[in-house]
Amino acid sequence: MKLLLVVLITITLIGCGEESQSNNSVPKISTSLPHSFFTTDRPKNVKDLIEIKKTAKIGDDVTFLARIGGRKNASFVSSAAMMIVADPGLRSCELMGEKDHCSTPEDYCCEDKDQVNQSLATIQFMDDEDEVYPFSVEGTNNLETLTFVVVQGTVMEFNDYGLFMIDANKVWVGGKPSYGHERDGSGE
Repeated sequence: MKLLLVVLITITLIGCGEESQSNNSVPKISTSLPHSFFTTDRPKNVKDLIEIKKTAKIGDDVTFLARIGGRKNASFVSSAAMMIVADPGLRSCELMGEKDHCSTPEDYCCEDKDQVNQSLATIQFMDDEDEVYPFSVEGTNNLETLTFVVVQGTVMEFNDYGLFMIDANKVWVGGKPSYGHERDGSGE
């Protein structure tokens, strides 16, 4: 009985050693987007998001200027490489000049809700297998709420309820505007 117990323990220990060796050869999963998604050269003559939505169709390649935001505390998805962007013509509360006017200016709460819904887009970043990367992009390459971005990508979804989903190919990241300087950071 003792011999059987020693053999079982030895087999278990050998098995554990082999298992840990095979785990070391498993590649680590990246938690950041490839640099190829970003450009430091801002595209020229870019229209605002709302102008692009007027004529865009599923499958179109589009390029537009927007700002990250549009939903309260939900500019970025925590478990997927997705973000919400809003047309830069919408006025977020921090641009209204009143200090502490609103604690969540990214939701454009002072704008008409229907106008906000029609002025949004969802941007997703896809991997080589056409799956959305499984991590948040918040902070990646300075992607922050209320920052200007120029997005180049393909329209994947578009409906009458305002859903406008883009598979991003390239993103230029700008800065943030301030009261009295609503296009500062847009690169215009």
